[in-house]
Amino acid sequence: MKIYPFRASYPNAELISSADAFLGAVSKEYINYKNAGFFIKRKQKALFIYRITGKQTFTGIIAGNDISDLEDNKILGHEHTITEKEQNMLSLMLHRKAMIKPVLLAYTSSREIDNFIGGYINNSLPEYTIELSNPTESHSFWAVDKEEDINTIKRLFNEHISRAYIADGHHRASVTARLVKKKYLQDHDDDIHPGLLCAFFPFSDLTIYDFNRVVQLPDYMSTTRFMALLSMYFDISPAVIPTKPVKKHQLTLYLNQEWYILHWKESVIGLYNERPMVLDVDLFNDSVLKNILNISDIKSATDIKYVEGVSGLDGLMAAAKNPASAAFCLFAVTKEDLIKISDAGGVLPPKSTWFEPRMKNAMIIKEF
Repeated sequence: MKIYPFRASYPNAELISSADAFLGAVSKEYINYKNAGFFIKRKQKALFIYRITGKQTFTGIIAGNDISDLEDNKILGHEHTITEKEQNMLSLMLHRKAMIKPVLLAYTSSREIDNFIGGYINNSLPEYTIELSNPTESHSFWAVDKEEDINTIKRLFNEHISRAYIADGHHRASVTARLVKKKYLQDHDDDIHPGLLCAFFPFSDLTIYDFNRVVQLPDYMSTTRFMALLSMYFDISPAVIPTKPVKKHQLTLYLNQEWYILHWKESVIGLYNERPMVLDVDLFNDSVLKNILNISDIKSATDIKYVEGVSGLDGLMAAAKNPASAAFCLFAVTKEDLIKISDAGGVLPPKSTWFEPRMKNAMIIKEF
């Protein structure tokens, strides 16, 4: 991977009384906050070690990354971008002339990189820390700005990371790369290797959660009829307590304040045997959404809600209060499945994965 140091901007803690409120507003108000002096701009280029400490601890590296890695398929995505979202992102990028949130990239763990990060954290203090109360988290950033250390990290990334996978930020990556390549944005940190703002985390420090669905049944579809149609595709049994699926090809359903465990029939799975991988989200989209509910344009459908797995079963049930709603829990896509699909040039359907940690707006910024 071709990474490089950059001149970061970050919030001036002395001017911010509530980090949560500031970060919540900055997406729309970035230019106003910048012009008012709410950000500190570093004079010296640096790479950054980034640690999030809360219920879990996540540690990664933030760097500029040459857009050629995206073009050469060293950075791989797993989702199609949506034209409308790309257009909105393009307008924001041209207005801000900055990436205010890194693209989240996952890579296979390297002992050498882990050792460097651990040693650096143990022997130095973070340049700045941002404390959040909702959720309760500390976000700490160590600046790596000595040439020897920068060269060490660059060498380690070049030697040990042959590919990285976009966990979050497909639209940011696509739009920024296009604008930089066509010179609408000028990279002042590295004219030779213009690039993206990226946060690299090893897969071992990331959690892939399920991304669940709540569907609104049409007026003509009774819950009894819906269950009968589901039984054509699933073996269905009642669940004693609210539960999530525990393995691939198992789903759970919340309907009429009752829980059920669903297993795909072997005859249904067999229809997809020619595919390199059979994913529950593909089976669900084809069998439940298209065949049973006649939803053909899933991307633009308004009668589907998506509920991230971190919201838990309570969050899912809250989204399915309407008696005509059916909530489905899907088993989370595995790291192995994501890598296999991405390496083969495939993509997952929209809203297939929810990664933690989530990158926050304006904690660290790369200007153009």
